[in-house]
Amino acid sequence: MQLSLSSFLQWKINILLCQKLGWNFAFFYIMVLGNLFFLVKRKEKKKIKEAVKMVFDKQKGRFEKKTIIRGVFQGILWHYYEKIFNVYTSVEKLKNFFNRYIKPDGIAAIEQGIAKGKGVLLVTGHFGGIEFIPTYLAAQDYPVTIIAKFSSEHLRKISSELAGKMSFKIIDANHCSNIVKAILENLRENRIVITQCDEIEAWRPSLNQEVSFLGKRIHLDKTINTLIKRGKASLVFAVMRRINNQGYKFIAHSWDEIVNALGQTGNSSGGELVLRYLEQYIYHHPEEWYQWKKVSEIEKVEGRAVPVSELRSPAWMKPVFEGIS
Repeated sequence: MQLSLSSFLQWKINILLCQKLGWNFAFFYIMVLGNLFFLVKRKEKKKIKEAVKMVFDKQKGRFEKKTIIRGVFQGILWHYYEKIFNVYTSVEKLKNFFNRYIKPDGIAAIEQGIAKGKGVLLVTGHFGGIEFIPTYLAAQDYPVTIIAKFSSEHLRKISSELAGKMSFKIIDANHCSNIVKAILENLRENRIVITQCDEIEAWRPSLNQEVSFLGKRIHLDKTINTLIKRGKASLVFAVMRRINNQGYKFIAHSWDEIVNALGQTGNSSGGELVLRYLEQYIYHHPEEWYQWKKVSEIEKVEGRAVPVSELRSPAWMKPVFEGIS
């Protein structure tokens, strides 16, 4: 079995050192381990660098792309630090951390959805401090359900223990025979079900819908649209942004915000709009997205890239609508 960055950083000895020596030390320790990993896994490092260069090829100069690439690798390691801290620290410390370092923006979008009584489908991406979203919302006493895959039995066990302590539910994708059914059941209980629109390896392409994503013309994943149609839940897009050394901002956008910001109509495809919204966050804050190594796995429609006439202008890198900050 090929060693992944996730499994390497979560070796028992590494977790014990992080817990024993404190989380300030753990941050620097994980940064060192991560850089050593990429020093050995040069093919994986190259794949990430090439993906960034491809996406920003015509929008950024050589020096700017190098700066973005450095930020991307740091962001990937930030993610694993957050992942380990989120699972292995005590609930008390976690709640204190949330109270001190996370500021909410747009939480009304979630509350309005809950008030309608049909649940909230909260869509996010592999972006920023995503690991904190379910625990943060659960700490604020929102009824949360997440869909998760676990790389080890130990991680499954400790995550289940955390879910029990913080009163959120887990749909285990590796042990659930019908994930869509499980999600719909949780939505009917008026819960907030958190899912991701950039789970590239799990996409179920729709042959009838195409969309541009990161410079590729692709078949749209139909999962989000299926859930919206069958669940009738409120759709909310949210991210947990890292704000330099000042902590995090949990930003939630309602369906109306998304539609208005992208200049669409109420009949637009939810699956397409949340993916486009995430795309804008990626263009503005590429260091916070950690799926770069999977960009090469995104299949183009009939092998085609996006035609030159459809490519965005350098305005890509400027604020294109309010809400991205």
